[in-house]
Amino acid sequence: QPVDAGRFYIHPTWNESKNGKVNVKIDPALAFGSGHHETTNSCLLMIDKYVNDNQTLLDVGCGSGILSIAASKLGAKVDICDTDPLSIENSETNFSLNDSKYENAWVGSAVAANKTYDVVIANIVADVLVLIAADLKKCLNPNGMLILSGILTIHKDKILNKFKQYEVLEIVTKGDWETMVLKRIEK
Repeated sequence: QPVDAGRFYIHPTWNESKNGKVNVKIDPALAFGSGHHETTNSCLLMIDKYVNDNQTLLDVGCGSGILSIAASKLGAKVDICDTDPLSIENSETNFSLNDSKYENAWVGSAVAANKTYDVVIANIVADVLVLIAADLKKCLNPNGMLILSGILTIHKDKILNKFKQYEVLEIVTKGDWETMVLKRIEK
């Protein structure tokens, strides 16, 4: 079923686009990300609110590519990565389906980034976010934003503690899941 999330309208190819919306076509596949899960939906809302034209963005654990496709449709220059080669293939297919483009893609994680970004999105799970916290910071521009999701509410404090050097701009709770928008503070 199609999903509305802010300005975005996520739909499979067999459903019509919706006038007045930023349409993103995603056909169900093995990779995560159809817009239905609370974390994906919350990330789409935060992309709608915080991502601007010409920003650079890295989607860590891109899955279906839904989040980076949405950001590219707002004018962001996006790179994607995932530890699963099938996710990269699925993302590439979905970018093509949406007449959207990404700059770079690789199999791996944020540690392999060779530049820094205005926005880094990681919709993974809390334990992995804790493990890659230093890598996420390393690839984030000064005053850049992290959009973190895939966090069960029971792990919220663990994530806030691990990322305590960031300013919390917003936390969205949907069901048992948390999505956080954090700003890197340079001291």
